[in-house]
Amino acid sequence: MPTAIPKLGRPKHVKDTDLRCLAAAEELFAVRGFEGTSLREVSAAVGITSAALIHHFGTKERLYGLVLERLAKSLDSYIMEISEPASIETVVRMFERFLDWSFDQQHLAQLLLRELMENRTRVSRARRMHLLSLIASYVGQIRSGQKSGALRQFDAELFVYYTLGAITHFSAAAPTIDRMLRVDLGDAISRFRLTLRDNVAAMLTANPNVRSSSKGKTSARRPRG
Repeated sequence: MPTAIPKLGRPKHVKDTDLRCLAAAEELFAVRGFEGTSLREVSAAVGITSAALIHHFGTKERLYGLVLERLAKSLDSYIMEISEPASIETVVRMFERFLDWSFDQQHLAQLLLRELMENRTRVSRARRMHLLSLIASYVGQIRSGQKSGALRQFDAELFVYYTLGAITHFSAAAPTIDRMLRVDLGDAISRFRLTLRDNVAAMLTANPNVRSSSKGKTSARRPRG
């Protein structure tokens, strides 16, 4: 009986090269933006030829799209699965999770800020908005609380965009803010976290005299790396 010929899968080193290219592209796109980054720079950072990079990914637009998919997956891992009823505390914790992500994945937060500011043309042509699942989760939780009467009525969508934008900007500007405030960055993060809690709680509160019970709990988080 003839020996069966095993099916050949994708060589492991090819997958490793893909991951290295995506990691290098993340860093370059975060620092220089889409327009300021070339495929030649990405290939040089990885140590392969431009032709090899094009063979792996095709165009810069496709490479950038894959980077945004990785960003979205990273964000998805920080979305809280909330089984309890919507409340001020649960919504505050959701935004704090995003703050944690913005420092745990600081280069991705910088890339996200660039994407929000510089991507007007590409957004109009985009087939997929990579932040929709995150935004939908936050908006859904707030609207659930509004429906039950636990949270006051306001424009949930715009509030989510506004707050996520403030967090992303703070993360990207943290080194500059640190120098301006002349304090240790950990202290600046703690101060921002407390301010975030107060602002979110104030917006959500039906009774102006009620404040989030999580206000006193603080844990400064430093960016990694």
